[in-house]
Amino acid sequence: MIPLALKIFLMEQNKFSQYFLILAALLLLPACQHSLIEERSVSLNKIEFGSNIQNSLRQKSKKYFIQDSSSTNLSLKFVDLNFKKKNFYGGLGARAKQIEIRGELKYILGDIASSKSESLYVSGSLPVNENNPQAEIMAQKALIQELEFLLLEELIQEYWLIES
Repeated sequence: MIPLALKIFLMEQNKFSQYFLILAALLLLPACQHSLIEERSVSLNKIEFGSNIQNSLRQKSKKYFIQDSSSTNLSLKFVDLNFKKKNFYGGLGARAKQIEIRGELKYILGDIASSKSESLYVSGSLPVNENNPQAEIMAQKALIQELEFLLLEELIQEYWLIES
């Protein structure tokens, strides 16, 4: 016969190991699925940049797009990148209250047989800082940097839609 204290101890150990395995599975399973579903870099046959594409976008695109001339995948050409600033006015003195920056990326994604020009749009806004215009200019530059990342992420989504 097994003493009662030993039975209780073994039952508690069994519960602990069971709950620990469930917890470990719940933590590890989404991480495995994320790496299977979410692929961050795309291998393309050829990547080209238009004349007015800034170097910052060229550098950021290296994180998302890899050029592999041996692959038979699609080719990508960044045609044009524009950022437009728009002020929103309001209040008693009709002063600028908010700034919206809209980014537009024109690109051509396709293979030799079929390719067409497409455009992506993203926008972001920030409040006007009349007291410190230098801080406002720095915030606009940071917003443009963030919009470049958003444009590239949108472009990756477009690629996966075309591929599937």
